[in-house]
Amino acid sequence: MTYTIAMVTTDPAGLGGRDQDTGPLADALRAVGLTVDAPVWHDPAVDWAGYDLVVIRTPWDYSERYPEFLAWLDRAAGLTRVLNAPELIRWNIDKRYLDDFQALGVPVVPTVFCVTADEVRAAVAGFATGRVVLKPSVSAGSRDTGLFEPGDPRALDLAGRILADGKTVMVQPAAERVIEDGENALFFFNGEYSHAFHKGPILVPGGGYVGGSYTSDISRVEPHADEIVLGARVLAAVRTIAAAKGLGADAGLPLYARVDIAAGLPPEVIEVEIFEPAYFVDVVPEAVPAFVRAVQERLAR
Repeated sequence: MTYTIAMVTTDPAGLGGRDQDTGPLADALRAVGLTVDAPVWHDPAVDWAGYDLVVIRTPWDYSERYPEFLAWLDRAAGLTRVLNAPELIRWNIDKRYLDDFQALGVPVVPTVFCVTADEVRAAVAGFATGRVVLKPSVSAGSRDTGLFEPGDPRALDLAGRILADGKTVMVQPAAERVIEDGENALFFFNGEYSHAFHKGPILVPGGGYVGGSYTSDISRVEPHADEIVLGARVLAAVRTIAAAKGLGADAGLPLYARVDIAAGLPPEVIEVEIFEPAYFVDVVPEAVPAFVRAVQERLAR
């Protein structure tokens, strides 16, 4: 049987030239006999029922079209199989999922979620001895994310813009080892550790980016054994959370998952991306065959 797969993306304006993965991944899937398209998620002409599997890859404008994206996700899920599972994606889109990990004892960078300006002021004051990071709980590509020194009024300015957009503000103490040295991102396919890369520092104090604009300085890395153990704990926690919330069978085993970790000991989880992470196959080319094997395994189930 020949399977037809959709690698979901968005239009060039939404990608901004940043997607280096979909082409090589699609070519590799075709090389093993699969039929592959890369349809735009908001294209009304796409017949989603014509695909045996829809893989969420790079719908990177979703946070700017959030209600529309959620409605599309529901429609697609009613027509065919979607991975990662839509109910898991809905949970993972909002970074309040970090509370669920923390409740299971997974080490997570402390986070306060705020829905009013007063809550933001209280959260920032609670971390008054050090720098803080503010960002929306629903965002992509570090949009509206800022690092601020204690007492910097620009922190509340950013919070005001996020709240005005109807979003929740996340306030975290700045993980200084991340600010100075970056973070490690560990990839798991079908729950098994695959590879890792290092992401260099992105933020500078005052709400700006290193170099003046958002860019990712990516390099290969061999993570510490404790980081791999923490990543495995995260994937086990996903299974537990999915079962507790009554999500579907696919939700407990993400096709792909990226666990962003504040490197060093003890390691802490910064973010768990099981929605639309970049694989950076140009830096870690072995991600391509690992992804292909994972897709084949899921098609066989």
